[in-house]
Amino acid sequence: MAMQQLENEEKINVRDRLVDNVLDLSLMNISKVPVQEIKPLRRATVMDLSSNRICIIESNFTDLTQLTQIDLSKNRITSICDDFGLLTNLRRLDLYKNQITRLPLTFGRLKNLKYLDLKENPLNPIFKKLIGTCSDTNDCLVAATRAVDFMKQVERRVVEDRAKERKVRLEKQQLQEAQMKEEMKVAAQEEKPTNEQKSEKPKRRRKQIPQGEAVLSEDSKTKHKAEKKADRVDEDDTVSSGLRHSLVFWLAMLVLLAVSFLLCANYYDVLPRKSSETILEEYIK
Repeated sequence: MAMQQLENEEKINVRDRLVDNVLDLSLMNISKVPVQEIKPLRRATVMDLSSNRICIIESNFTDLTQLTQIDLSKNRITSICDDFGLLTNLRRLDLYKNQITRLPLTFGRLKNLKYLDLKENPLNPIFKKLIGTCSDTNDCLVAATRAVDFMKQVERRVVEDRAKERKVRLEKQQLQEAQMKEEMKVAAQEEKPTNEQKSEKPKRRRKQIPQGEAVLSEDSKTKHKAEKKADRVDEDDTVSSGLRHSLVFWLAMLVLLAVSFLLCANYYDVLPRKSSETILEEYIK
């Protein structure tokens, strides 16, 4: 049965179905729009694809920019490509009796759309109420205007939210880079006294000390040991100071992260929970 359906689709001669500017592909058992065959027919501005088995409107559908009227009623459409808004010449769109749950994000770019039929689609109840019932021609005219205006708001809101998300990610990345630099700086400060001590050790030469100066030499040794011990204490103090600075830095970073998290959480919580906002959230997720 499936092979027979496929053969039926392959036998369709699209050019033969064109009369004047109307391309009639209704009742042809089509499951996929033959975009590549339709695209060269620049004269075809009105296309009827009603009563077929189409489930998805793919992204290449937007190559048919010459279309001003499209009838996709009585299909099985569940998904429409996000760049559908590129069909800026479109004036009339019939999507009656499909399985559409939401319109594509760029739908608000259909600036010339004057007629829209969305009856018998499982759309969001709030969205249905917003655009109207589409019970007659006048309702479909109003639905087109309302749907385009509302989807403009949706796209603008989504773009703004994505920009804010990118900004948060960038700030987080910059914060991580600053942390790494500070860690490297602290590590360098901790290593510096030891290295300097090793590199600045005086080169001593053996001398023959006269017997009369032996006592003075012992006093000098004792004094040198005391100075060395003091230097070691200073070095320990430096390391302790570096550790304290590191601890203060990490605490500051934790506070900044906590503040950023609270600000982001506050932003999303403050969003008004109106009916239209519920629909916006579907696109923002």
